[in-house]
Amino acid sequence: MAVQSEYTIDELARVADTTVRSVRVYHERGLLPSPEVRGRIGYYRSDHLERLQTISRLLSRGMKLNGIRELLEAWDRGDGLADVLGVAGDQSTAEPPTTPQHAGAAAWEEQSAELPDYVKQALASSDDPLEAYRLTNPRCCDLATRLVDVGLPASAAFELVERLRADSDRIADRYATELFYSLAGRAYEQSERTPKDRTKLETDLAIARLIVTRAASELIDQAFARHSELPPTP
Repeated sequence: MAVQSEYTIDELARVADTTVRSVRVYHERGLLPSPEVRGRIGYYRSDHLERLQTISRLLSRGMKLNGIRELLEAWDRGDGLADVLGVAGDQSTAEPPTTPQHAGAAAWEEQSAELPDYVKQALASSDDPLEAYRLTNPRCCDLATRLVDVGLPASAAFELVERLRADSDRIADRYATELFYSLAGRAYEQSERTPKDRTKLETDLAIARLIVTRAASELIDQAFARHSELPPTP
């Protein structure tokens, strides 16, 4: 069947084997670009259809809409595949210097020249260092904030979080290549490497990242649980 160059929303939903309501939801959530409106009718193109089919594939493999949106936004920006998957090297995640446990702010300041730039900028902020840190580390700042709330200086809180980041980088560096190759790369190598195979590789890698992240999260949770168990009551 020939591919149409334009679709109304009803036609797009039918060709993509989805519902009009789903198309509208994807548009509202930022996953699907707006159609071209002529008169009072919106017209979708073949790239909308391809995007919709990609969304459906990722949903069928367990990805959530927020994760799909982040992935598609990265593709639209033209990020490299390693950047999209979060496995590219990043100078901002260089391992910070390790200080003795419960080291004070003075000891930290002596080594501040070796800190990642975003940490030095946060500590030098004239406003709240935590808010400055949040701008570049939104998912880590909750932990840093909690550490400050229980009495640690901001510098010591950042140090703990950054050591955790460095260890996470080492885990990814050690296992990412082997896991992603096994889950996605090998099949692509054995394919004809057509554009369709390339699209499948991107999808398989996204799913591999999701599966590996879930497994790693569960293993880390189990490890931390062992350290948080209370001793038996005498």
